[in-house]
Amino acid sequence: MDAARAGRVVTPGRLGGALRLNSAGTTGLVDRLERLGLIRRERDPGDRRKVRLVVEERAMELGQAFFGPLIAGPVGAMGRFDAAELATARCFLPAMTEVVAAAREE
Repeated sequence: MDAARAGRVVTPGRLGGALRLNSAGTTGLVDRLERLGLIRRERDPGDRRKVRLVVEERAMELGQAFFGPLIAGPVGAMGRFDAAELATARCFLPAMTEVVAAAREE
């Protein structure tokens, strides 16, 4: 859904890579999502050999219903910070995540 909102094309291969699934797992997932009416496969108009995944409106509505209330709070809180403060947080949070992940590996 994020890719659809950003206007990016998602292929089954790109989806599988993002989810770390092999091709069989990706095909199974895409088949299920298609049967549920959440996505559809369509041929890429520029290269008919390629298949792209298109998120259906129903999936967007379900995502908004589920995640919308969860997202509203953080987005509202972010509005209280200026660009420089948010930039600092974007650097700080991944650095702390790395520290915690390294500590868990020890």
